[in-house]
Amino acid sequence: MTLLIILLFLASAGLFVYSFFAKDYQSEVDTQVSNVQINLMREINQLKDQIKESKEGGVKRG
Repeated sequence: MTLLIILLFLASAGLFVYSFFAKDYQSEVDTQVSNVQINLMREINQLKDQIKESKEGGVKRG
């Protein structure tokens, strides 16, 4: 029983140390989400500008 507890403790300590050296996927996901958000905001602004221009163009013609 004591051997099992010691093995479990060593395994947990090993996994704890490994967690510091493992690759951080969260930062990659954050970067990708941030890039998507920036691209969407640019597209939304372009669409707003196009709508504004088309409305102004329609008023001038009519």
